[in-house]
Amino acid sequence: MPSDAVLAVACLGDPISAVRRLADAGVLPDELPEEQRWALSERLSLGPADLSARAVLANSSRVAVFLGLPEAHSDKIAALPTQATPVYGLFPHQRRAVTEARSLLSKGRTRLLLHMPTGSGKTRTTLSMVCDFLREHEGRPVLWLASTRELLDQAAREFHRAWNALGNREVPILAAWSGQDWNSDDVIDGLLVASLQTIYARRNEPELLRDLGRRLGLIVFDEAHQAIAPTYRQVVEQLSVAGQPITPIVGLSATPGRTFVGSTADEELAAFFEHTKIELDTATDGGAAGPVDYLIQQGYLAEPEFRLLGELPDAEEEPAPVADDPAELGMDEDGYLKEVVAATLQLVKESHRRIIVFAASVDLAHVVAATLRAAGVLADAVDGTTAPEIRDTAIRMYKSSARVTRVLVNYGVLTTGFDAPQTSAVVIARPTRSLVLYSQMVGRGIRGPKAGGNKKAVVATVVDPSVPAFGTIAAAFTHWEDLW
Repeated sequence: MPSDAVLAVACLGDPISAVRRLADAGVLPDELPEEQRWALSERLSLGPADLSARAVLANSSRVAVFLGLPEAHSDKIAALPTQATPVYGLFPHQRRAVTEARSLLSKGRTRLLLHMPTGSGKTRTTLSMVCDFLREHEGRPVLWLASTRELLDQAAREFHRAWNALGNREVPILAAWSGQDWNSDDVIDGLLVASLQTIYARRNEPELLRDLGRRLGLIVFDEAHQAIAPTYRQVVEQLSVAGQPITPIVGLSATPGRTFVGSTADEELAAFFEHTKIELDTATDGGAAGPVDYLIQQGYLAEPEFRLLGELPDAEEEPAPVADDPAELGMDEDGYLKEVVAATLQLVKESHRRIIVFAASVDLAHVVAATLRAAGVLADAVDGTTAPEIRDTAIRMYKSSARVTRVLVNYGVLTTGFDAPQTSAVVIARPTRSLVLYSQMVGRGIRGPKAGGNKKAVVATVVDPSVPAFGTIAAAFTHWEDLW
């Protein structure tokens, strides 16, 4: 082997250069002892006569290891990335809606309504804006108001996902619904998700509401058509005016009205939000000008096919609300069951794997489910009285990716806050003249392929699709336009 002094001088630098210097100096391979020459020849799979300076240089990395020098690595430089994909991204039309809302709020608007079709991502779009607000206003928490457990649970979980991707610090997610303890002193940052009923229950504690209102930076009101209900309007406005300055209220709705024929309630709703409504700007992308037509065209919403199950009696104007009743369809209970079950089984026959049925009552929901099970279909029924663990299990099974047909029959619990994109058929077997409720039920089955859903969907309904605004989701979406 070369002397330690020669190696020390040669090894100034990387191992490959050291071998090159030793070869150039004639040390390798000529000054190697005979035993070492044989060993190196064998290491390089050469005969002793073939071991030369050229052979050493051609195998410099292996020679360096033979000499006891550090192994040389020739790391390949990774190619530079050419694009970055966001973890919590928005579609272009959603981003434009956020930009417009932020612009209006920055100009001092204190009320505005975000009007987006059911299935177009209202919650995701708004929570992206909420995350923007919290990053820019540390210590100014956001209150998210909704009326159902499903909507509240959805908001809390979706914010957790959004903030994990978009947040810049640890923030609390506080829950105030279904008897969960909460205190305004805990609301110092992050998101407070509260039911309208829980906030209303504290209406006789003005100091608590004033304290909470002073802390808030933004109020989001989901299903905003409820904002003018006397039971909620007072406390929501009290929270808003207690802000320093007034806390803005952002409403979310696919149906910015309360009645079908138009009434003072519709006008009050538009006035509550200062006639400020943000719609999706879809014409910018060169598609259909109408948001619903555009979303169907681009695959965000499914294209629905409407089928008539039964027919409501004619009415010149919207009557007072009536209890759901098969008699409203001009049929008895046996006739009702026959129609609903037959329509559902037809959908099963057409290979729809996930079907939601909206029944006319709690009892009928369970009877329909039992009849379907007797016909060999996996069917569950849920309602407001169903034990949470049973309801959660039924919903979890329905949302599973198992490639078996499942039907979920319900009364009064799945109209809002229920997101199962794989649903490709809806049976609306619940008499209603409420365009709001009708639109919510239709919306459960029209998620498009870009939202994890289907290209086409079927809506079998007891409401005559030929009636204005009930025939297409586009007509329902624009029904209250004149009021805004």
